[in-house]
Amino acid sequence: MNRLILLILLLPTIVISQQNPDTQQNAEKISSEENNANKFFLNYGAVVFNGDIKQYDFGTAYQEISDFNEMRFAVNIGYKRKIKNGIIELSFSKGQMAGLKRYVGEGDDIIYNRNLIYDPYNNFDGDGEKFLNEYIEFNSAYLFPMKDLNIYFSDFSLFAKAGVGINLFTSKKTDLYDNSYIYSYGYEDDVNGKGKNNWSEATRTRVFSLGLVGEYEIYENFNIMFESLYKTSFDDFWDATLVSDDNDSYYFFGIGIAYDVSDY
Repeated sequence: MNRLILLILLLPTIVISQQNPDTQQNAEKISSEENNANKFFLNYGAVVFNGDIKQYDFGTAYQEISDFNEMRFAVNIGYKRKIKNGIIELSFSKGQMAGLKRYVGEGDDIIYNRNLIYDPYNNFDGDGEKFLNEYIEFNSAYLFPMKDLNIYFSDFSLFAKAGVGINLFTSKKTDLYDNSYIYSYGYEDDVNGKGKNNWSEATRTRVFSLGLVGEYEIYENFNIMFESLYKTSFDDFWDATLVSDDNDSYYFFGIGIAYDVSDY
């Protein structure tokens, strides 16, 4: 529930169109645009990981000594097509996710119990850990127009989005301060973290996504697109750590452009 509330609160609200009293005219305009939806899109945004290796429940952490930031980024390209009562979306994503956890004090910071570390090869002998995950995703999703809200806006459209996909990744966990190896997934030698697999042999998991998408018309056939998504995996492997029963997940907050090719 807390994750869903955070997703809603962080929905991009940068673009707010003036309310149009002629809601019937807006409804007809939106209906026409949805019927013609045949778009290619590109967006880019922040990835905020949520799992075992994370310093704070909300927000991101930064470690100055190793110049390591939990906030990472991803790029998405895709295609949207109007179907009955909604829009089908197919997309490809490439990005990173990361996290850190400290076991010694830094001011009033949170200090975690060192005994909870996942270290099957007994490689860890430090004061903190971090991981870096590189991934690609193939997703399909359904976008449902929120018509009861959209009729109040002349150029802004909001959609609820739900989807499924396949995530292929490699993930390496190391010491937060000296980068010594701890554990990994997606390497030919996972004991020592050597020989990263290519994407055809990378570790993979299923993904479920839920969120909101907004589009604002800036020019004929061109829209600015805002996206706030919560994505959860079906296992606990993304951070190379298996210490809880909760599946790993991440938030994506993106902005991009969509081009309507319905007239071509």
